Amino acid sequence: MSIDTNADQTAILKQKELTELILRNASWLAFPATEWEAQTLREVLLLPRVIVTRPPEEQLLAAEMVPYDCHANCSRQEANDPERTSRHVCGWIIDSSDLILHSVVEMSGQWLCLTPQLVPGPRHFEFIPDPLIEWRDTDDGSARDAIREGMPLPHALRKYPERHIRMRDELLRLVASGTSVIDARDEVDATLGAELRRMGPI
Repeated sequence: MSIDTNADQTAILKQKELTELILRNASWLAFPATEWEAQTLREVLLLPRVIVTRPPEEQLLAAEMVPYDCHANCSRQEANDPERTSRHVCGWIIDSSDLILHSVVEMSGQWLCLTPQLVPGPRHFEFIPDPLIEWRDTDDGSARDAIREGMPLPHALRKYPERHIRMRDELLRLVASGTSVIDARDEVDATLGAELRRMGPI
């Protein structure tokens, strides 16, 4: 019986990427609460919404779109579209009680998400285009930051920020005790995450 080492390596790589994603997302959602965040959340929720479609993942990967790099994917699509029908639009995905900073492309009246996901998501989702978001080069020119009315944007706007801080802390506690990151994520989601979902969406 032959052993498919390529499949094993792919599975290990995906697990490593998922582990890094879990830790990164937990950190991104656990920043201190501010009145600016609360006010910005209220403002954004008044903006019009659109429905975005995700093309099949294999189609996105074939087009060399990078998982979880939405801003670069959409910027590159706009820059490289020979017909100049693609427009990079930054805004917010509605995710229960949070708004997640995200980029999509508006192409000839159709709204498309060009970013492959490690964890499958819905094919269609609500999106809030935010016309006040702009991109500025960092001082050293190595990256670009999303800015809204002069303020650097976090990765999310949260209705219940203290809950995300608790979830991050519990995740790290479980990992420090020897639980795998993926199992710790599942345990936190089943307890504190369930509590958060019961508090109601935006």
